[in-house]
Amino acid sequence: MAVTTPRPAQTIPFTTGDGCALELGHHRGAGSPVLLVHGASAASDTFRIGETATLVEHLLGQRFDVWTLGWRASMRRVQAVYCANTSTDFTIDAAAAHDVPEAIARMRAAGVSGKIGVVGHCMGGAIVTQAIAQGMLAAADVENVVVTALGLFYRAAIDNVVKAQDAVLEKLLIDQHQALLHPTKKWLSTLCQVDPGDGDWNPLLQLPYGVWSQTPLRHQCLVEFCHRLSYMFGMPYLPDSIPTIHDNLLPLQFGYIPVQFLLHCTQNLRRGYAAPFVVASRGRSLASDEAYLQHEPFRDRKLTLITGELNSLWHRDSIDTMHEWLLLGRRVDQPRAVRKIVLAGYGHQDLYWGIKAPTDVFPRIVEGLRL
Repeated sequence: MAVTTPRPAQTIPFTTGDGCALELGHHRGAGSPVLLVHGASAASDTFRIGETATLVEHLLGQRFDVWTLGWRASMRRVQAVYCANTSTDFTIDAAAAHDVPEAIARMRAAGVSGKIGVVGHCMGGAIVTQAIAQGMLAAADVENVVVTALGLFYRAAIDNVVKAQDAVLEKLLIDQHQALLHPTKKWLSTLCQVDPGDGDWNPLLQLPYGVWSQTPLRHQCLVEFCHRLSYMFGMPYLPDSIPTIHDNLLPLQFGYIPVQFLLHCTQNLRRGYAAPFVVASRGRSLASDEAYLQHEPFRDRKLTLITGELNSLWHRDSIDTMHEWLLLGRRVDQPRAVRKIVLAGYGHQDLYWGIKAPTDVFPRIVEGLRL
């Protein structure tokens, strides 16, 4: 059976400068502070579940003071944030500019001193590295950074690349005003008043999902939630590495994602790298915009980049390219340390949840935080 770490006894709510009500969780430990930033459509529970152990417990055992951030694309926050203000900016830009920097500031206000290590997974890694690139996270605050699966460069498996080109998300967001997407729930504009319940997606998604379900791309299991997740994002784990979680606990780990946020991911995938969101874009090609590809903000950092060799959500090229980019130019202009770790036999979420993750992955994260 899977192991879980209870949610933190101390939760600190805070509101960003652009009005999003978010939360910090604090697992108090005797050691260096570390902030864990989960992926979109997930929650900080990502770090509190595993087949044999959890990252939070491992870090506490290694004498870290553990903090978790529930940011604007968290399954625990996104519906409330949307319902409080339906015009909320759900772009990667907004999350990078506000959520992580203001979480660091809130930790300082709570009495945290010294440099704060940061671990970002999936889109959590994307908003952390973009916040650094935008000059929103000072090296005096955050020096050691561990990102898993994704940084500033976006590469995906072929089925995700194809889906990124079909403009469905633009039609959902711009033409049909669908703000949130859930793995199983229907979309209703009244979801702030009434739970829409489970059901088919908009036909723009549901019809191609039916076709996709008949292809070899669908995992050959009987877990419908697994199929719908895989269609939305690409296969987010190696099922054999997380048997209990796959069969019983997936619905507790994934929920709503903002369509605008997902569209921004798609725009970055089309370009291949992080760039500002383009409003109302419908084209398959986007103009070059390298505003976020700035080396200087990374110079005084120690970065560890980790991914699974078999990651089919974000292809390992995402981390390979980030590693190559960080090492461009003169040695004096490069980060203080850069490590790349590609783990054989791992995909995406199983980097945290897998049976052997506590021995294969967690020590690498600790090493990155202690470089």
